[in-house]
Amino acid sequence: MSRKGIQEWKAEHKRIAAERMERLFELAEGIFGGRPELADRYVQLAWRLKTRYNLKLPARLKRKFCRKCLSFWKPGVSCRVRVQSGRVTITCLKCGRIVRLPYKPKKKE
Repeated sequence: MSRKGIQEWKAEHKRIAAERMERLFELAEGIFGGRPELADRYVQLAWRLKTRYNLKLPARLKRKFCRKCLSFWKPGVSCRVRVQSGRVTITCLKCGRIVRLPYKPKKKE
């Protein structure tokens, strides 16, 4: 196979893996209410795809799971979300990991 063919093959597999990651997160969100352990499994599968194909997670997906224990986050159920002094603090209720994100409130006009 030529070099160009290999690059096309890799690009196609990365695209398919990215679509599958999106789908796994959709499934995790839908099933979390009934079977949270299955939602966690979907997140683990998505993480394996991400690492195997060296993909970057979109920002909206980064905030949906714990990177330490790979559990799916549902605010108020599996994680605690607080806004304090210019940052958002997310605490995983499964492993205790704390994630702090910068937050700038909108200016009033």
